[in-house]
Amino acid sequence: MSTKGRWWMMASALAVGASVVLPVHAQDQPEPVQEGPWRIILKDQLKHEKGCDLNEVLTFEEIPLGDYVGVQGRVSCLDNRQFDFSRTRKHQKFRIELCEPSVC
Repeated sequence: MSTKGRWWMMASALAVGASVVLPVHAQDQPEPVQEGPWRIILKDQLKHEKGCDLNEVLTFEEIPLGDYVGVQGRVSCLDNRQFDFSRTRKHQKFRIELCEPSVC
């Protein structure tokens, strides 16, 4: 078999091996956190009010409040600022406060 023939056989074997390995690898990845639709509203409010381009939602929790579900958590901006946010009802704006180190 020529060198070209061997090269094509090896390339084909690698391609077939990769197609078998890749789906298994994808299943090993953790599931992304599913944040609610509030994230889009929070992102817009951060940009408009604080000049923050949302980097990531660091923490959040949804809290049952009677018939409503509130949300609170912490976000980081691309410029490394962090903000705490909360909202008790869907129709309200988020309360957004800059996280600053505190001295006790």
